[in-house]
Amino acid sequence: MKALTSSLAAIALILGASASAPAQSQSALDLSRLLREEMRAAAQIEDFETAHRMNAAALELQPGHPGLLNNAVLLGAMAGQTEHQFEALETIARAGLRYDLDAAVRNLAQLEAADPERLNAIRAALVENAAPVGQSVAVATPPLPHALIEALAVDNETERLYLGGVAERRIYRVEPFAPDEFEVFAGEDEPIGSIFGLAADRRHGRLYAVEGVVDQTPLAPGEPSGTALLVLDLETGELIARHTIEGAARMGDLTVRDGVVFVSDAEAGRIYRLNGPRAELELYAQDERFASLQGLAQARGALWVVDYAVGLWRIDPVSRVAHLQPSPDGASLIGMDGLVADRLGRLFVVRNGAAPFGVFELVFDDANQLVGLEPVLTGDERLGEPTTARIADDRLFVNADAPWDQFPADGAAPDGPRRSPVILALPIP
Repeated sequence: MKALTSSLAAIALILGASASAPAQSQSALDLSRLLREEMRAAAQIEDFETAHRMNAAALELQPGHPGLLNNAVLLGAMAGQTEHQFEALETIARAGLRYDLDAAVRNLAQLEAADPERLNAIRAALVENAAPVGQSVAVATPPLPHALIEALAVDNETERLYLGGVAERRIYRVEPFAPDEFEVFAGEDEPIGSIFGLAADRRHGRLYAVEGVVDQTPLAPGEPSGTALLVLDLETGELIARHTIEGAARMGDLTVRDGVVFVSDAEAGRIYRLNGPRAELELYAQDERFASLQGLAQARGALWVVDYAVGLWRIDPVSRVAHLQPSPDGASLIGMDGLVADRLGRLFVVRNGAAPFGVFELVFDDANQLVGLEPVLTGDERLGEPTTARIADDRLFVNADAPWDQFPADGAAPDGPRRSPVILALPIP
């Protein structure tokens, strides 16, 4: 609470007292962006003290943000404040982030001269952060270079994989005995949107998918855009139902357990619930603090949702109030995308917005408090931009690379050939 208060005070200071009230209703991401604008403006006129304060206030709102931490290092160098640089570098090391000292720090020789022992300790910690963790095998490599696969689902019984395309509006199925082949499962006969999330429900024979529209979505002239939760037959791909809800912007991911589906809306700051295969989609939770909701999981007596910009939310099942989890021991919770729970209630998250990219376990104590972020799979050269993780037969499956960098929003051709998806699997540790 102290961090939020000081950050709001900084907002009020730079915008004026009249702006402090509406600032309270903005998300942490909105406030951080305002602070970053002021930081850049101050740095341009070489007011590095103000720039440092604005950047520090933004970091209070987004702890462990790699870009803001790098700003702190750069601002310290420009201001001649080696102590600020050391503090920022130590924070980066504690956050578990990968950071190239030699490439990023302009005055490394000055830091070496100021305190070689301190710098060596930072360097050793960063080397440990960058060390590869875990081993996986590729279980599917279908030739789909133009699909831009974002979503993954696994049938627990058959271990069939379902892949959702963004740039090709299709859902594909890959059989475990033919990992280098695919079939179009849905979207060929009846149009669907870009697929951002998939979840298989073997018990009810359903595949749930969320569709939406982004710049990379190929729309026909005059075709309306929209977002919806799709219900398909798990065997045939037949579209059974399309659920929409007023006020939805773009549904991004989903989870299903015991026939109950929860869906995150990445742009509207909302969570929806489908309380059974024949129910109506309803608003479950909404909070102005939500910035960019992504993966969800039901575990440990609550609904958990990752927010790409600010971290991990716990949604109380009775009050439906969202509680932002503190960063454990300074670990960075920024840039988390996919989320999945195993049958014991352990939570695994995919991170692609802060290096090292990969899969991590969210560690809780007996009081259900988040106390750690442990790497499970990092440093694998096949991890480009990992997005989704799913669990089947005590194995964790990961969509290792959604090549958004090869699909520019303006439709320009990429440099070089596009990459096909790679699905990795590893035993749950």
